[in-house]
Amino acid sequence: MPHAARLLTIWMCAISGLVGLPTRLQAQQRLTLEEAVAATLAQYPTLAARQSALGALRANSQILADNRLPNVRVHSQTNIGTANGLSGSYFSLGLIVPTSGARRADNQADLATGNIALASADWEVYNFGRFAAENQLLRADIAVGEAGLERERFGLRQTVISSFLDLFWTEQNLQIEQRNLARVDTVHRIIANLVRNGIKPGLDSSLARAALSRARLAYLRMQEERQRARVQLATLTGRPIDQIEIDTALRVDPLLIPLADPEPVSAHPLLQVQQRLITRQVAEVDLIRKSALPRVTLLGATWARGSSLDVDNNYGPLLPGLSYSRTNYLLGVAATANLMDFRRATSRVRLQQFRVEEARNQLMVAQLQLQNTLGIANARLAVVQNQLAELPNALRSAREAYTQRLSLYNNGLETVLSLTDALTLLTAVEKEVVQTRAQAVQLRLQRAQATDNLDEFYSLFRR
Repeated sequence: MPHAARLLTIWMCAISGLVGLPTRLQAQQRLTLEEAVAATLAQYPTLAARQSALGALRANSQILADNRLPNVRVHSQTNIGTANGLSGSYFSLGLIVPTSGARRADNQADLATGNIALASADWEVYNFGRFAAENQLLRADIAVGEAGLERERFGLRQTVISSFLDLFWTEQNLQIEQRNLARVDTVHRIIANLVRNGIKPGLDSSLARAALSRARLAYLRMQEERQRARVQLATLTGRPIDQIEIDTALRVDPLLIPLADPEPVSAHPLLQVQQRLITRQVAEVDLIRKSALPRVTLLGATWARGSSLDVDNNYGPLLPGLSYSRTNYLLGVAATANLMDFRRATSRVRLQQFRVEEARNQLMVAQLQLQNTLGIANARLAVVQNQLAELPNALRSAREAYTQRLSLYNNGLETVLSLTDALTLLTAVEKEVVQTRAQAVQLRLQRAQATDNLDEFYSLFRR
């Protein structure tokens, strides 16, 4: 018998382990808060759009470098036509074809051939720092894009956390409605049995049925809220809705611990955009100033030319004019400045300085908002912590009152209304527990967001 008992015990343990395995696996596969945030940041389209825009800014650095390469132009042409010249000046405007030929008393219709090849180069080698200012402005644009991407991640992280908490507290309230429905159903069965035995009046049964219907409706409404919250979280994380089952672990004890009062960090994602925007606007001021300065350019050209006209401008055979008979080259240095650019730059710099001042004021506003958010969260958290410490007493008293009222009702010493009041009180206190915890968690989230320290907040949901 002892051996058989041991075998039976082992067999029952194995069966219970196999039965509990799917439940444990399902619990392990539940979506945690950090996993929800990571899944959203890995696939959300707005982040991909921001990253593409940032990639375009970085690619622009190569375009800027290519634009600074020397201009090298090669040209060759072979011509046949008349060659009649006449003294005089004109603006070509790109419309008149230049003609090089002798000045003659009359117009000749004879043809002459010619051949010309040209290579020219110009390279802007110095411009008093404009290239450096352009590089600085491009780096500032990239920095602003990077800060914008981080701000987008920060905002998206806030949205995911809010959606996760929405589902989290909906799950808690659903459990409360489920427990309330079970208690009301138990009371309804007891009352129905007492009414059938003639111990209690029929009115009690009617009141119990009404309470049961209300409990069912509340449970169904909370199920609808849970489904809505699941759809929202599934949309953010990119997961099918039937796979959205969250981990409902919550460490309550850290919520009762007083915390120090930190200051918002200067590298906060909500501040970085404004800080880098100021740097970018200052860089643009420098570029505007240096764009008005002169430009020094190296120039070079070489060309070869042939013509069927001889040195006395007599028309010769056409074919020899297709070969090159003269070559030339030309080197030079040019300095170019547009004097009116100085006035234009002054006006643009004044405008840009107003934008710099605007960006600095916006940075101060963002800093004040973060400090205000942190101060409010710390002040309210101290009060909510006192409420959290008191809630276990209220919950324990409500449960004792319900148990006592149910016992007294069974013994004929209480009315059904008193029992219903005890049920309502217990459910209200349970909801108050969830509501207060939700308030404390939200304040901790505001604190974490103001200090850009979410790891401390994540630890509340780690097992």
